[in-house]
Amino acid sequence: MTRGRIRDRIHGILYLVLFLAMAQVLLSPGSTEASAYQFLRLTTPGSLFAIPPDLNIRRIDQTAPSNLWTLGEGWGIPPLFYYTKVPGLYDRVDFLYPFGFREESALWSKLKFQPFFESRWSKIPPFDGSSRCLTLYHGRSDLGQTYWGFFPFYGYSYRRWGVDKNFFFLFPLYYESTDDDARSIRFLWPIGTYANSPGRSSFKIWPILGRDAIRNDYFNRFVLWPFFQWIDKYPGTDQSYSYRALPFPLYVTENDAYSCTTHILWPFVSYYHHYRSGHTRYSLRPLITYGSGGGIDELSLLFLYSYKKDWRKATTTKDSHGYISVQGEDVVTEQSFLMMSKIHKHYRKGNLVAARYLFWPFADYSWSLAKGSHLKVPSLIPMKSDFWDLNLGWIFRFVDFRDTPITRELSLLFGLSRRTEIKSQPHIPPPPKPGDDGWAELITGAFGKR
Repeated sequence: MTRGRIRDRIHGILYLVLFLAMAQVLLSPGSTEASAYQFLRLTTPGSLFAIPPDLNIRRIDQTAPSNLWTLGEGWGIPPLFYYTKVPGLYDRVDFLYPFGFREESALWSKLKFQPFFESRWSKIPPFDGSSRCLTLYHGRSDLGQTYWGFFPFYGYSYRRWGVDKNFFFLFPLYYESTDDDARSIRFLWPIGTYANSPGRSSFKIWPILGRDAIRNDYFNRFVLWPFFQWIDKYPGTDQSYSYRALPFPLYVTENDAYSCTTHILWPFVSYYHHYRSGHTRYSLRPLITYGSGGGIDELSLLFLYSYKKDWRKATTTKDSHGYISVQGEDVVTEQSFLMMSKIHKHYRKGNLVAARYLFWPFADYSWSLAKGSHLKVPSLIPMKSDFWDLNLGWIFRFVDFRDTPITRELSLLFGLSRRTEIKSQPHIPPPPKPGDDGWAELITGAFGKR
């Protein structure tokens, strides 16, 4: 037997051993290797999960206690097919995610396959809902009003799209909407608008000229929009606001009940004055911002350095030293990095109870003594929103990992793989180790290093 054949047979035996080892991992979920694989794999034949007492459980059962965790189960091969069930409350099948699903819960019956069909009907009074096949639709409002339409030819609806009633004929040729006592008619939407009702008076040929008045709350006039505009909202109240562009962007003013701002070559040069405190701010963006008066001194250079002294509260904020706030037993510290990134920590009686490391737009890690931890990679939207994180945020992330008191939840590759595990004993991850609030701690902390 030649040396080449011996080598080929050895390789064949090694490949066979490797294949058998992989099969053992795939088929033996009891092993340690399989356990790691079960959590990280890209397809999920079956899993047990818990629904936290937040918007998700409220969408299934409005009467659920605020501290209730509901157990569910699911199996399938996402994104082709995935079945989710909460016994007695929720039953859902996703197919070709995110295009189609069928859902039955204690509150709703839903069916959707975009862009062809969509149906959503309530199971509890007033039994409102709607169905759509391509552009043909029908529905019933929460006041029992039935409606139908075939867009763009003819149709109407009640209590949808933010108005009490709307009607269209050969849209955008003709469109009509009614909201309380304000009735508006639009021709060649959004070019022509006409209204002559108790709640609204309007005549607009956009963008050439127009005027609009909605009750005593809103007044708008424009010529060659957006260059010449006069806007007033809630005049004579604490919520009053006015806007003038004469013309935009050469000269713009904004005023409310407490302050006024004047822009020259918006947004580069501006002047701000607060009526009550007397504070005045001058800005030449992005070079320099300087403010004084009213007990506050501030300075910003190229958005890289900022200083703010509040003589009334005896507090000082500097980019080089960070921000510190003390109130009773709570101490809050915050260090900013190039405006968008930051380290935020909250101490109570000397113990860390919450922390956040935002390294925008690459990663965001937050930890809380009450809620656990959450890692997001990347973090394109710097603001923190529980609704966004729970319902849509994971679609825009390579990795979205939540470690709650009850569950460990992982989403990979924009939601292609999603898995939730129940903890044998409720607990939260330990807090991150305190550091010097520098760049090294920001970067490592934002990726979840403790």
